Amino acid sequence: MFHPNVKRYIEAIKLYNESIAFSEKGSTERALAYVNRSNICLKMQRFEECLKNIRLARESNYPGEKLIQREKEDKNALAKARNKNASSSKVSPDVVEEPELSYPVKENAPQVANCLELRKNEEYGRHVVATRKLKVGDVVIIERPFVTVLKDSFRYVRCDFCHGERPFTLIPCEGCTMAMYCSEECLSKAYNKYHRYECGLLRDLWEVFEEVPLIAIRMIAIAIATFDNNPEALKDHLDALDESNVNGFTMDWNKATQQDIFNTVHVLTTNQERRDSMFVAMFIFNATILHTLVLERTELGPVCEANPATNKILLDLILRYEQIVECNSKLLSFNAYKVKEYVAESFAVGCYPLISMLNHSCAPNVQRITLPDGRCAVFVIRPVLEGSQLFDCYEADHISDERAKRQLMLSFTYSFRCTCEACTFNYPSINCNISKNRKKTVLL
Repeated sequence: MFHPNVKRYIEAIKLYNESIAFSEKGSTERALAYVNRSNICLKMQRFEECLKNIRLARESNYPGEKLIQREKEDKNALAKARNKNASSSKVSPDVVEEPELSYPVKENAPQVANCLELRKNEEYGRHVVATRKLKVGDVVIIERPFVTVLKDSFRYVRCDFCHGERPFTLIPCEGCTMAMYCSEECLSKAYNKYHRYECGLLRDLWEVFEEVPLIAIRMIAIAIATFDNNPEALKDHLDALDESNVNGFTMDWNKATQQDIFNTVHVLTTNQERRDSMFVAMFIFNATILHTLVLERTELGPVCEANPATNKILLDLILRYEQIVECNSKLLSFNAYKVKEYVAESFAVGCYPLISMLNHSCAPNVQRITLPDGRCAVFVIRPVLEGSQLFDCYEADHISDERAKRQLMLSFTYSFRCTCEACTFNYPSINCNISKNRKKTVLL
């Protein structure tokens, strides 16, 4: 357990970050927030972060002798800490061993083991099979996401771009109150990659929607930036694209351009033809709202006003990407300490073009693990025979939920009826059995 003071300090840091995000650049309020944040860093012996906050406070025109005294105190403490570490015989480097693929990589796709193939048939559609026997613990895919969106609850804890947990040194976007970054570098990269098109939308999007529409807008922003911020070039590319020829498993990722990588996400399934008309209408309604906001609050408005064809493709892409995200988004999670146990807690939602090719089973034979840098590693958790399909779990498994509940969720979200082995043979739910046993115990 953390010391109670540390918990209070972390909560205070979050509030100071919120104050920084809402304050004006160079204002007294922002300077004071940086000073207070430096004080907590000093108390928690985070001396380098303390110095960074002192610098930020000075840049925000914080006056007085107090800052000089704190800087002197922090530098002295930092020097003592470094001398102590230098003289210590114990070496404890902060190194985390990351998984590697268990088999040689595909020559054209270094993020995939060479024992996997993408196949297609009428029963399963596109699906991934093993070309050799796989054992429990094998790592077969390690993929970087095309797009991610940080969950709103982590806005004042993690960097909106790299998602690093840097609450002590976050700096704000000056155009909105919704995004904070761990460095000027991440702020600049985010702006150039997508944030310039979403900055004016984020507050209202979080008020009205959840993650799905935000990811859809960010995907479009990334796509436009990929084509040199030229929506008309994006339209011309899509008009000429033969979607049937796009295959992420056979594409040469060693030579792939950002446009090639974009193609692998653009062709992900929407399941629109399977959806109930009511749900399609809901997506259209949401897309109309998003489209209006984009036209009113971003630089795309004048471009679309001058070119009706570009305006139409923007609306079409919003509708398409909403449904792609609904079907293909994955949670990025970490182990959070919750009263005597660690539980998986998601901090972001992302889209992985190759991992999205894995079909669902309520009794999966692989599991996704989020790595510290945001990549996703796919581990084998049940033996897989040669020629057999790899099955992921779309957040509905027989261990946690009974069949009726799983079927309802999968039908509602993904528009299919699951016929996996767990549903076919009605595998028991462990959690439900535990609950039933507890009830029997109480009755006795």
